[in-house]
Amino acid sequence: MTNRVWLTTTEAVDRLGVSRETLRQLRLRGVLKPGQHFRRVGCQPRSPIQWHPDNIDAAVASWNKRNLAAV
Repeated sequence: MTNRVWLTTTEAVDRLGVSRETLRQLRLRGVLKPGQHFRRVGCQPRSPIQWHPDNIDAAVASWNKRNLAAV
């Protein structure tokens, strides 16, 4: 099996152990940035999204650390 960097949504959900809705919310809230954490496959606004799981793990860990420190 190859170790691809960019994964489909189904693959990313399985690998990261989160729901599709969690990925969507993190994207909409600006925690996940285009080009770094996700990218569209195509030029249409509703084209499928690919995810970079290693970058997402790092972003979520950093985001959690910042938000937990504020409590």
